[in-house]
Amino acid sequence: MKIEWEWTICLIFMTICVITDIRKKEIPVIVVALSGGCALLYTVILGEKEWSEILYSLLPGACLLLLGLCTKESIGYGDGLAVMAVGMWIGWKGCIIAMISGFLLSSICALALLICKKVRGKSRIPFLPFLAVGLGVFYVVEKGI
Repeated sequence: MKIEWEWTICLIFMTICVITDIRKKEIPVIVVALSGGCALLYTVILGEKEWSEILYSLLPGACLLLLGLCTKESIGYGDGLAVMAVGMWIGWKGCIIAMISGFLLSSICALALLICKKVRGKSRIPFLPFLAVGLGVFYVVEKGI
């Protein structure tokens, strides 16, 4: 069985970020920077991706950063940076699928919490746990499990 290093490292990165996002409602920038740097080095050393593909993989996260700026951090900058790092590991298509899945799941969860009156309209819920589930959805779809 071949070890899929991209997914293994992405899983470790996401686990650390999800735990801190749930506990502290913040994402450790040092972990994001290390993951992004490792992804860039890994990609450059192996030379499997074109530079254009690497730049495309950063776009979903850049869009989240812009959205965070426009919404006064309703979506945190850490989420955008984490999505950029994830995009470098799994590519832009997987990143978009994971993001859409994460948005759908988080909106369903938020709606359920609002209906049950566990949160109010301005309450914040962490996004990265939903992104992690979206990554799982993408992995299952990609591998045909």
